[in-house]
Amino acid sequence: MTALGRALVATAVAISPAEHRLVRREQWQADLRDAADFGLSPTALAFGALTTALFHRRGVRRTTWGETMTTTPFSTAATPHTIRTVPVLVTVAVLAILMTGPWLILQPNYGYESDLDRTVGLVGIWLLSYLVPGAAVTAAALLLSGSGPGRRRLGAALVAAAAAGAVVTPLVVPDSGWPVSILPAVLPFLLALAGWLVAIEAPRRAWLLLLLPLGVATLVESGALWAVVQIRLQPCIVSLPGLSVVVAGFLAWRTARSSRSTRGEEHAVTLVDKTV
Repeated sequence: MTALGRALVATAVAISPAEHRLVRREQWQADLRDAADFGLSPTALAFGALTTALFHRRGVRRTTWGETMTTTPFSTAATPHTIRTVPVLVTVAVLAILMTGPWLILQPNYGYESDLDRTVGLVGIWLLSYLVPGAAVTAAALLLSGSGPGRRRLGAALVAAAAAGAVVTPLVVPDSGWPVSILPAVLPFLLALAGWLVAIEAPRRAWLLLLLPLGVATLVESGALWAVVQIRLQPCIVSLPGLSVVVAGFLAWRTARSSRSTRGEEHAVTLVDKTV
């Protein structure tokens, strides 16, 4: 059990209803201790515990992992994740991205802001556009089912690196002319989507979806959209690259699921005894 896992479980237990804390503490600690024996990620289980405590505080079913547990009471099959937290985390990412436009609208007009206003506005953009979505998608990648733990960890690391790079790169890379100037803005989105594709074990054809955020980010950074969008809606344009990554990630996930189902059906056909 890692220090991060212990901290997450301790937090999850602390915010759980008082009547469930003892049972949850014992069960979650045992699950994390034995996770490696079942090929599961202790960190993923710890995040699942925290999500259960946050979003299933009033569940009527007496399960330690929340109301939406998908396994039956007598099932012993090991699954990497039994709580539907991935959609919740992706929703958090989408909502944060969508709030970027309204946040910009609320900022003081250019030339009338103070140094504090500029700092608060910039930090808000970092949080809503990059850091909160990046943290949510990183956790979602770790909690995915159907992928190997190594691929999930690698994908999550790439998403986290993309979020951090989106904040740091503009601060350290000098300004340059078009089209080099768009690279610091475009590359983090491509890296984040690539991390997600790695985590879900996307088939080769799904990697073509990288063209979607590349095209959207290029349009935004080139200024082409600013001339056709009404002035009061222009701040919302900055949300489009992030939303394009979410859309491409969802399409890739559907493609990966379909590909796995097809492979499973083909494998089942090969097991049929054709000599009968």
